[in-house]
Amino acid sequence: MRHTAMVVLVGLVAAAGCDLFNNALEVQSTSTIPAAGLEVPGNAGLLVNGAIGDFECAAGAYAVMSGLITDELVDATQTADRYPYELRTMLSSDRRYAVNDCVALGVYTPLQTARFSAANVLSLLNGWTVAQVPARDSLIATASAYEGYSLVLLGEGFCTMVVSGLDANRQIVYGGEISRDSVFKLAVVAFSDAIAGGNADIVNMARVGRARAYLDLGQPALARADAQLVPAAYLKVVSASGINSRRNNRVWQENSATSDNTSLDAVYRAMADPRVPFADKVKNSVTGIHLYRQLKDTSAGTSIRLASGDEARLINAEAYIRMGTFGAADSIINSFRARGGQGAITSPDSATASDSLFDQRRRELFLEGQHLFDLVRFGKTPGPAAGTPYAGGGVYGSQLCLPLPDVEKQNNPNFP
Repeated sequence: MRHTAMVVLVGLVAAAGCDLFNNALEVQSTSTIPAAGLEVPGNAGLLVNGAIGDFECAAGAYAVMSGLITDELVDATQTADRYPYELRTMLSSDRRYAVNDCVALGVYTPLQTARFSAANVLSLLNGWTVAQVPARDSLIATASAYEGYSLVLLGEGFCTMVVSGLDANRQIVYGGEISRDSVFKLAVVAFSDAIAGGNADIVNMARVGRARAYLDLGQPALARADAQLVPAAYLKVVSASGINSRRNNRVWQENSATSDNTSLDAVYRAMADPRVPFADKVKNSVTGIHLYRQLKDTSAGTSIRLASGDEARLINAEAYIRMGTFGAADSIINSFRARGGQGAITSPDSATASDSLFDQRRRELFLEGQHLFDLVRFGKTPGPAAGTPYAGGGVYGSQLCLPLPDVEKQNNPNFP
């Protein structure tokens, strides 16, 4: 497999405090990747579970971050370093998104850590035999699927990316700055590895992920080829728990009966759709934002949907639209419209069908980390419009991707 020669590695350090990025070669998760002495065949399953845990925490932070950048969530705090998300004016020097952990809504370090965790396990598994690890092939498929999703989120959330790696001797090979499309192509390879050796659950997870990556690459026929194979009832989630803050549902952490950190945008409050449930908290935040709480993620242990048969159907509809088959797309779109109490439609052209699908996706996939790149892929602009004054100071911008952070450039010799 491809991982035998090189594994993907983040050029960051998941260490505590101000020394987080002091040594780009010492990469490990802050809480789940064991020391090298425990990286033995008998711990293969534990290592894969650690990689899954890293991804789940990162994915929760990504769902909130992308909700703030788009028009799903409204920041209601007095914390100034959160405002660039809300304002869509992120700079490469901003530290929250770059270096914070997933509990504190960082996304670069958590996603890169998740990517490395999976890739590190893959490098180990490819060096072990089936005799040493009887479930080796299944574990490789699982780790590959989660690596693929880490890459998808990095590609969708960031304007450009760096993917560093290790050579066959486990020596660092620093990557250069690459485009989003290049990241999606890496995700396709990872998902393909998962499909090649996974059980039914992992194969369907990877098919949805690869279909998503193909859509992001503008390859609808390939996206549909994967999506149509996913059972309608399939569901894969990002699990959560109230055991500790790292395992908490991050959406609930930021918007719930017990959290006033965010409110909901008026666009979603006006939908009157059971898929976008909310309640008025009948009070304002300390910054004067009237507070509404979402009722989709109701506890610290509520899971967040990652991949599903429903998403696969929406991908099919998008592929049909891009291929000019509006009737087939409408059939799928109308089945989702019925869930929201909306009447059926007939699309006369691509623009109408695309608008209808975009609307269903933002309802069906509400607060699941999908809306940010939907705006990019469908060519939409969220509100408030760029130039609108922000109550906390400044004006809204139009940025729909996070810049490659300075901390990556400072630790990578490929940058001057």
